[in-house]
Amino acid sequence: MAVMDASVFVAMLNPHEPGNTASKAWFQQELLQGKKISAPAILMAEAAAALSRGVGDKAQAHQMIRQLKLSTSIQLYPLSLALAEQAAVIAADYRIRGCDSVYVALAQQLGETLVTWDKEQLQRGMAVILTTQP
Repeated sequence: MAVMDASVFVAMLNPHEPGNTASKAWFQQELLQGKKISAPAILMAEAAAALSRGVGDKAQAHQMIRQLKLSTSIQLYPLSLALAEQAAVIAADYRIRGCDSVYVALAQQLGETLVTWDKEQLQRGMAVILTTQP
């Protein structure tokens, strides 16, 4: 299992993203190996914003939200008070942006690797958990 950052998810959905092919290949490989992907529930809002603002496709953003809610291959975790506090400590200690720290905290909580395209999250997150690109 791995925790997937919004940067990877959005890259899979947007063929114009530089990491599109690698993100899709990584995701398919994980599924073929019978692995589930984890993400905090904030993935929905981050991906919806990226699709609506970046691609300009509100309908695609709404479709993605519906698909994520029904997904059996991506396990979404709610932002509990404990996870939020853990993320806040990580954000303060390692200077990781707010939402990015939630992904790091979830990976730490689950004992999993964080998969991301975000360079800052990759580098600074390594102080807390194992990080990698697709």
